[in-house]
Amino acid sequence: HALRGLIGSLWDDPLGYVLAAFPWGEPGTALAGHTGPDQWQRDCLGSVAEHIRSGKQVAYRDATASGHGVGKSALVAWLVLWFVSTRPNAAGVVTANTQAQLRSKTWRELSIWHRRAINAHWFDWSATRFAARERAESWGMDAIPWSDANPEAFAGLHADDVLVIYDEASAIADAIWEVSEGAMTTPGSMWFVFGNPT
Repeated sequence: HALRGLIGSLWDDPLGYVLAAFPWGEPGTALAGHTGPDQWQRDCLGSVAEHIRSGKQVAYRDATASGHGVGKSALVAWLVLWFVSTRPNAAGVVTANTQAQLRSKTWRELSIWHRRAINAHWFDWSATRFAARERAESWGMDAIPWSDANPEAFAGLHADDVLVIYDEASAIADAIWEVSEGAMTTPGSMWFVFGNPT
């Protein structure tokens, strides 16, 4: 109950979740030499918190241009973990410019951070879905490669809390963007796009 209380209290504080959920600086772990997110990651997480606390009745949208190797995939993983940890019955989708990028980088990074999380036992990760054990059908995120031929795969995200993430977004077709736009209908919806500055 204490863990649920802690995580629940961070529903408007993604940075607080990231700092609390992982063993930063703990000897013998992969994070032994790290004290937390980089400043740009902190700024992004802080902007999310500001939006939630402002009470604005609109979906949150964020676009980040960055090069390779700056911690973008880690930030994606943190956003997914925070969102599904603090919002029962949250739904969402993660996609990328190619299936290889999605599977071997973006979604794989979620697996790594999931294993490190203080509440890892709440969720199951598979190659296509990250879901809460207690309600796997209605509470979780899907990894879906985009396709011009199947934009409908991005439709039908009906929940109070919806998270959509594009990685390497500049190569994703307009039709997919248009369908995702339709999912941004509630104030609890969030849409993050990441890509190279092209």
